[in-house]
Amino acid sequence: MRPVKGQMLCLRMDARLPLLRHVVWTPGTYLIPRLDGRLLVGATTEERGFDDRLTAGGQFALLEGAWRALPGIAELPIEEAWAGFRPGTRDDAPILGLSEVEGLVYATGHHRNGILLTPVTADSVARLVLTGESDPVIRPFALDRFAQPKGAAA
Repeated sequence: MRPVKGQMLCLRMDARLPLLRHVVWTPGTYLIPRLDGRLLVGATTEERGFDDRLTAGGQFALLEGAWRALPGIAELPIEEAWAGFRPGTRDDAPILGLSEVEGLVYATGHHRNGILLTPVTADSVARLVLTGESDPVIRPFALDRFAQPKGAAA
């Protein structure tokens, strides 16, 4: 596992007359309007270890991407900015399934897709925990896919 840094920011719209009422996805950013007038702009994807500092380049990339999609944001105040970490694996796919430790089940490493993969992950992991059966959909995501073949140099 490795941390994948993501910077985000929040702009403030007039809640009575928002510039946007639905989520917008662009090649480099996404815009998420909230009913209270917040407009979330996300998110970078950076390989920076656990460095949680905000950077001018990261914030600029978010603002430029948001502005290209919705030029009206130019006058909105910046309310907040932050950085967080997503769990990533070597192949950027999740690790799902049983571990070598009795009673420990993996459901991690979803990278940018955690919210999107939550339903299938929850259903498959619940089935595994409750019945001991591994859903075929999660088998390719077992931890052993990273095991070196026998006889391979470490």
